[in-house]
Amino acid sequence: MKKFRKVLDGLTTSSPGGTIGSPSCGSAAGTPTAAPTPKEIDVQETLVSENFQLCKTVRHGFPYQPTTLAFDPVQKILAIGSRTGGVRILGRPGVDCYCQHESGAAVLQLQFLINEGALVTACADDTLHLWNLRQRRPAILHSLKFNRERITFCHLPFQSKWLYVGTERGNTHIVNIESFILSGYVIMWNKAIELSTKTHPGPVVHLSDSPKDEGKLLIGFESGTIVQWDLRGKKADFRIYYDEAIHSVSWHHEGKQFMCSHSDGSLTLWNLRNTAKPFQITFPHGETPIVPTSPAPC
Repeated sequence: MKKFRKVLDGLTTSSPGGTIGSPSCGSAAGTPTAAPTPKEIDVQETLVSENFQLCKTVRHGFPYQPTTLAFDPVQKILAIGSRTGGVRILGRPGVDCYCQHESGAAVLQLQFLINEGALVTACADDTLHLWNLRQRRPAILHSLKFNRERITFCHLPFQSKWLYVGTERGNTHIVNIESFILSGYVIMWNKAIELSTKTHPGPVVHLSDSPKDEGKLLIGFESGTIVQWDLRGKKADFRIYYDEAIHSVSWHHEGKQFMCSHSDGSLTLWNLRNTAKPFQITFPHGETPIVPTSPAPC
């Protein structure tokens, strides 16, 4: 702290042209007023946090460290999750919203409730959150924490009230999307694969319902095993065992075929009429040509 004295001297002393200021009340005209007593002013030379206030002014560009995407084809809005727990929601020009999970855990997956103004986020701390997007500022309606298993994949069929959640242990749990409570229905890994197979199939890396029948759930395990599970009958319709690890699975819109991507860079095409082996294997980013393993089925 440094003190500056007589800072008002220049305002109170006489100048060559006369006296600065005006006569006080009751004094004779032309009689100079008494100079005020010089004041001491304390000036703080070091700035502290109390001298500043931070506020967000603008946010633009693609989110930093994105981890997952989701799209609502009806409302035409895109959600982008990040490694720091943020969710960016983009729509038509002028529609731009940012949400942040308090935990800061990375967002593993996003699932829109199509055309319902809601979004499910699955985070790396094994917690599911249901966001309400209908209000001006999106907020979390429900949260569900998994304590004994790590979440690896989620799937919410169109207009369904059941959210399917795959875990690192290979099990598939079912969550009621309205109450956000776990149901008692669990597809255990040892029931999904053959009882004679003792090898663990690995984490669940894919879940999807059949385009032909929403009661059929396709489960993909990291090891290369694929199971179509009959939700009503609580049994497996078929099982596929492949040597290469699975990265993703996608249905053909007719529901008769599906494609898998594998760790060796290959794509395999499977037909439900014959699941003994893929009817086509391709390497789109390699020199290996297309390998037809059997005639393409109708």
